Amino acid sequence: MRKKLAILIITILSLGTILVGCKRESPTDVVNIYFEQLKKGDTEQANEFIESTISQTEEETSDASDNVEEETDEVMEEALKLYLSKIDAKVLSEEIDGDNASVEVEINGPNFSNMMMEVIQESLADAFSGKEMDEDYMSRSFLEKVKSSKNEVRTGKVNLTKEDKNWKIKSDDNIVNLMLGKASNQDSSLSK
Repeated sequence: MRKKLAILIITILSLGTILVGCKRESPTDVVNIYFEQLKKGDTEQANEFIESTISQTEEETSDASDNVEEETDEVMEEALKLYLSKIDAKVLSEEIDGDNASVEVEINGPNFSNMMMEVIQESLADAFSGKEMDEDYMSRSFLEKVKSSKNEVRTGKVNLTKEDKNWKIKSDDNIVNLMLGKASNQDSSLSK
């Protein structure tokens, strides 16, 4: 499951770095295209771009993903596609300063970080009560969280830079936080 999560984050970041069109798009156009591609799950171009990163990620997580079953991968892939399909983005403003730009965006979508925290907390509680935990269990739990998720609205800036006369989204914390949401401490007993 960690491999799939790493691939999702890399895909989100990579889409931003490869979004270049044939015509000269404005920063707003690039951001709109980026979110449209994510919503559609159109990541073929990004997957080609990140292949070398995927093999590095697989090595880093090999101890946890050596025996990942194909069914688990399919469940997580379904959950990630469903998550991305629930995200709507609306550009609020654009600022250009030479070869840098920032686009203020309002995202309406589920909070990935909170859902993962819930899955982890529930899995730990189940493990301590004697239930057997595996990646398949966690993937299915995450899929159910995505299916029943409620959208939240969050705003932030997408930073862009001009390279070869085309705007590209910078891979930074801003885009990750916009896409995934920030984890909030939902269980006050954890902070005691």
